[in-house]
Amino acid sequence: FLQYVYIQRVQEIDSFLTQLRSHYFRASNYWPRLREIWDDSKTHCRYFGKDLETRDKNLSEIFSKFPETRSSFMTKTELQKLKDLPKTVIVYRGGQQSNIAGWSWTLDKSAAERFGSANASDKRPLLATVAGLSAGAILALIENQDCDELIIDPLMITLETAEFADIIFERIVT
Repeated sequence: FLQYVYIQRVQEIDSFLTQLRSHYFRASNYWPRLREIWDDSKTHCRYFGKDLETRDKNLSEIFSKFPETRSSFMTKTELQKLKDLPKTVIVYRGGQQSNIAGWSWTLDKSAAERFGSANASDKRPLLATVAGLSAGAILALIENQDCDELIIDPLMITLETAEFADIIFERIVT
């Protein structure tokens, strides 16, 4: 059954990418459709590309489309939370060395540590902490049960870190 769900998600996202590239979408229907897919694909790193490079290319293309209406990707509450963030924030990401540069971040350090500990297949969980990140680098904020998810292009973290922020990597002790 899980294999079927995986195949279905990959096909759904491949179809979305094909529609994106064929200019199928209008700004009014693009972001709501992406939100449906995003919510159905919580482990999106597996679905948006067979490897990290493909994932990052696809997600970069997806999130750069219709930037003027990106706010419709979020609920009103999520958009307000994003607007209410201070100018600079501290964000966290749990993972392992091979995927620590990713799209999903959080303001909740303990949630990032839990995620890293639970999902590090190499059994060496890692926590990335970025201090002084411009809130303008956050593409979207999504409310989740455990913690709010911040969608940030990993290239922004790299670029922002070089000039405006500090980044620290540390092992999570389990």
